[in-house]
Amino acid sequence: MGRDIILKNLGSGENYSITLPCVIGRGGDAGLSLPDVTVSHRHALIEETEGRISIRDMDSANGVFVNDVRIRDRTVLHPGDSVRLGNTRLQVSAETEGDESQQTVIIHSLGPAQEGGLDHQRLKVIYEITAESVADHDVASLGQKVFAKLRGIFRQDRGYMASFEEDGTLRPLCLCAINEPVPLSRSIVNRLLRSGESFLLEDALSDAAFREQESVMALKIRSAMCVPLIYDNSIYGLIYIDRSVPGAYTHEDLRFLKSIGCILAPLIENARLWSELRKRYADTVETLKVTEARLIETERTAAYVRLAHAMAHEIRNPMMVIGGMVRKILRSGAAGLKAESLRAIMDSVERVEMVVAEADAFVKIPQPRKKLERIDGIIREWIREHEHEWREKGVHPVLSVRSAGVLVPLDAGLFRKALSMVFREILFTVPEGSDIDIVLRDRGNDIEIVFGEAEPGVRLYEPFDPVMRDKPWSLGLFLNIAHKILSDHGGRLLLDPSARSAFPVVMSIPKTAVDLTVA
Repeated sequence: MGRDIILKNLGSGENYSITLPCVIGRGGDAGLSLPDVTVSHRHALIEETEGRISIRDMDSANGVFVNDVRIRDRTVLHPGDSVRLGNTRLQVSAETEGDESQQTVIIHSLGPAQEGGLDHQRLKVIYEITAESVADHDVASLGQKVFAKLRGIFRQDRGYMASFEEDGTLRPLCLCAINEPVPLSRSIVNRLLRSGESFLLEDALSDAAFREQESVMALKIRSAMCVPLIYDNSIYGLIYIDRSVPGAYTHEDLRFLKSIGCILAPLIENARLWSELRKRYADTVETLKVTEARLIETERTAAYVRLAHAMAHEIRNPMMVIGGMVRKILRSGAAGLKAESLRAIMDSVERVEMVVAEADAFVKIPQPRKKLERIDGIIREWIREHEHEWREKGVHPVLSVRSAGVLVPLDAGLFRKALSMVFREILFTVPEGSDIDIVLRDRGNDIEIVFGEAEPGVRLYEPFDPVMRDKPWSLGLFLNIAHKILSDHGGRLLLDPSARSAFPVVMSIPKTAVDLTVA
C-alpha cells in the first residue's frame, strides 16, 4: 500500500487526500482531477522514491512550480511546500498514516546516511541516564549529565532542553553550549507544541528558509534534531541538538533521541516536583521556626504580665500605708523630723506608685484599633506635649523625616504611650544639655523611629532575644510596655546588644495592615 498525503487547495481551502503514486491533472483518468482549464490532462506525478516524496512535470503546457520556482527535474517535497499547477496552488500539509513517518518530518535531506553498530552503546546510554536520574533531583544537573552521555553518540555542538509555559513560551531547563544561543524556529516550536512532531534537519544550507536565518549562518549549523518531551499524554517540552557537519543525523538517530525524550520527560518532571517539594519544606520549616519563636515570646510576655500583676498587687498596699503616714506627718509638722528628708521619701514613694500604676496598666493594655495616621505628625505632637520634660532635663529632641510614606496604620493613643515609655527609659541615660536625634526612615516593608544614632551594619535585637540575656536594662518595665504595644501592631522594639543602656532604641512598625478599623 502506498503512502497517503494531504494536499490543501489554497484557493478553496479544500483538502485532498491522495495515495502515492498519484497523477494530478484535468483528465478523468488522473488520480486527482482539478477543475482548472490551465491544468493539463496529465499535468504532474507525485510519488515516493527511496523514502522521500517527490514531484515531476509530465510535459505539461504551463509547467509545475514548487515554492514559486519552476522545476525541470524530479523535486523533493516537504510539508509546507507550495505546488502551483496552472492557476491552482496546492500545499503539502501532512501524511494521514499514523506510523513513524507521521511523527518524523525531514526538513531537508541530502540522502540516507548509514550508521550501525551502536545498539549496545545506545542501550548503555539509556541505562546510565535512568540510573543517574534516581540519585540526581536537580533539573539542570540532570540535563548536563544527559547531554554529556549523548555527546558520545551524537557529538553535538549545542544542546538545548526546555519546557513549555502555559502561554507557549519556552523556559530553559539546560543549555549545553558555552555562551551561545540556540536558533529554534518559532514555526518549528509551534508545530512541535501543536502536534508533537519530531524534526530532522540534514543540511540547513541546502534549505532556503534556513539559509536566511542569521543565527544558523553565524553558528554554522548544518544538522539538527528536535524531539518533544511528552509527559502524562501532554507535550511537556523539547530537546534540541545540532552539529556543524551536514548529514550528521539519520532517522535512527531521531528515533533514539525520541526514546531518550520519552524517558526524560517524567524524570525532569519528578526532579522539578522534588525541587519544589524541597523548597516548600524549607519554607515550612522556616515558618514553623518563626511561629515557634512567636509562641515562646507570647508565653514569655504572658509570664511577665502575670508577674507585673502580682508585683503591683503586693507593692500597692504597703506603699499606700507608707504614703499615707508620710503625708500625715508632713501635714502635722511633727517636731524632730526634717521636711526635706520626708520630701525625699515622698518623691520615692510617688515614683514607686507611678511604676506600680504603669505595671498595672501593662496588664490592661487593650488591643490596638488601627487607622491610617501620619506618623510624623504624631511624633511632632508628642514632642510638643512633653516639652516641659525636655526643658527640665535640658535635652533637645531633633526629628528628621527620611521616608516618603508617612501614612501608617496604627492606634494613635497606644503609639503615643509607646513613645512615652521609650522616652522615660532613655531619659535616664541621655546627658543633660545634649540633642536627641529622632529619625523616621524606611526599612523594607516597615517604617522605623530611631532614637539616637544606630551604628550602620550592627544587628539589633528584641528585648527577649537570647543575645540580650545578660543585659538587665533590656528587661525594664517601660521598654517592655513599649515592646508589647509595638508587638500588638505587628512591629518590634530593637536594641543594640553592644550598648551599655537602652540607647539607641529602634521602634519598627509595618506600613500596611489588613485589619484597619475605620474611625
